Amino acid sequence: MDFSKQYIIQAITTAANNLRLSSEKIETVAILKERLSNSSNISEEIKLFKKITELSKLGIRLNEILISFESTRIDFLKISDRFKEHSANLVRELSNSLDNITPQHLRETFQKFDNNPINIDLTKKTAGRTNWEQMEETINQSISNIPGRSKADELKEEIIMSDLNEDQLFNFEKFEEKILTPVKEIDRFLDKVTRYDFTEAEAKHFINLMSENGNASRNAGYEILANMHSIFSRGLELVNQKKLAPSVQIIESLRACLIVIVAVVRGKEVDITSYLNRAETFGRGIFSKQKGN
Repeated sequence: MDFSKQYIIQAITTAANNLRLSSEKIETVAILKERLSNSSNISEEIKLFKKITELSKLGIRLNEILISFESTRIDFLKISDRFKEHSANLVRELSNSLDNITPQHLRETFQKFDNNPINIDLTKKTAGRTNWEQMEETINQSISNIPGRSKADELKEEIIMSDLNEDQLFNFEKFEEKILTPVKEIDRFLDKVTRYDFTEAEAKHFINLMSENGNASRNAGYEILANMHSIFSRGLELVNQKKLAPSVQIIESLRACLIVIVAVVRGKEVDITSYLNRAETFGRGIFSKQKGN
């Protein structure tokens, strides 16, 4: 018996029992438990949860519980108290996940990862120089197929990006403060980029900041956040090097990265699929072209 797996599944069950669930949400919980139960590696399965937007925070919490459970000596006299604490800590994240995903969408998402896992390579470095004009044309062609922002999109963005005042104190962990604090300033900077009204020093500052926060996200287990930061950093670097023109499509792709970052960290109950698709399409374009150097 995989004791760690059983512990995690039982913690989810106990957390779910503390929620008033509809039949649809009960089905979603059953899918999650079945997925974990059939997994041959509970740690890798939880890593997959962290890559799925709607399950990312739940995955982070499950990973914390797994590490705590496996890294400390089991005291059977106190394990019941620890279990109660762990399951209680799952309630909020589980509730948020259940509010944002349906059983059908969850099945389709798992199937998507099983058949074609997203794996954006953000680490490969090659020597030489590529044909950047061809790269820019390819990128613009790929993202031009994505519909532009509608009024509904603007409303979504307002909901997601609201409450990011510079003087606001976030009641989140330091990591989340670190990620969110610069977003509003960077968003305003993109307006300057559109007008070519920026200095190289300003651009390098934000490139380095997003790269640093991307590394922090990856170290914390937030693969989606890490990818969004890396895509933004690389995209802005190419604009700064004048290898990409800051067209409307490019700026919207960069801003899509920011939208996804804020939505994931703040747990906004807004569908961000279009922004995630735009950002990842842009990312595949700018990183895949490095192979042609």
